[in-house]
Amino acid sequence: MSDVVALGSPAAMEAMASLVDRDHDFRVLRRMPPMRRNVVRGVRTGMLAGCAVHVETTGGRLADDAIIELALQRFWADADGRIVMTGRPHHWLEDPGRPLPPEVTRMTGLADPDLVGRSIMDPVAASLIADADFVVASDASFDRPFIERRLPLVAGRPWVCTTCDVEWKANGFTIGGLPHLLTQIGLFYDPHRASTEVTALLHLLDHPLPFGGTVLKAAVEAAARPTWAIDAVGAPSGTADLLEGRGYLWNPVGRHWSKEVSAAAFDDEYEWIVVRVYGGTAKPRFRSMTWCERHAADG
Repeated sequence: MSDVVALGSPAAMEAMASLVDRDHDFRVLRRMPPMRRNVVRGVRTGMLAGCAVHVETTGGRLADDAIIELALQRFWADADGRIVMTGRPHHWLEDPGRPLPPEVTRMTGLADPDLVGRSIMDPVAASLIADADFVVASDASFDRPFIERRLPLVAGRPWVCTTCDVEWKANGFTIGGLPHLLTQIGLFYDPHRASTEVTALLHLLDHPLPFGGTVLKAAVEAAARPTWAIDAVGAPSGTADLLEGRGYLWNPVGRHWSKEVSAAAFDDEYEWIVVRVYGGTAKPRFRSMTWCERHAADG
């Protein structure tokens, strides 16, 4: 009996996993642990304060849907992008005032009775976001509009997005969502709940990259660089395929195609769209973009 117990102990399981992991034909995934870090005591000069966030909603349309779950966790990082201290995780459910679509219940496991009478603690959530140097999400273009509509006092904060602010392929990753990226650093978790998504995001941010620094350091540096947004307002009909092929994305709010480019690439891109799309008879709209505007609903 004692041998059976020893074989099933955490230490024994870890020893077996480590043994298998040394074979190049196998990859062992470990269940993601909570993110608790207390390398230093107290905030120090040079540390960055971030707030990791995630929302679950009744759907993907900002005009029609609402947040049903919000999770966030404050953290502090050193100059190399390593997370050295974490705050307490926060998590709220919220009643949307209408029945949940069946597909949302299937995906999240949340049902209408779970949400009745529940609400986000606005002062707590807003203060945690507002006091951070930046907000970070795995899909900021989705999370930011919903959060800023629900908590308007935090509108205009700097935002970082791990989906678009990290050159994943250049750093040896295959591109995918947060669960897929986490498997590539050896962890797995049960997705589609806001609290576990935030924990997964923090583990990913803390991961060291092969050329130095961490995912967090790379993402913050990229997000903080100003860029130019080019809006193909009034683009002639029949140019959609041309724009899409060039990397422009459809903006359903402004009803035009848009592309964000670096300062170094702006002149060439502007010349291309004036000549190839507008035929020299009109010009696109362009605007400076910083991490305070990027990913906003009207961005």
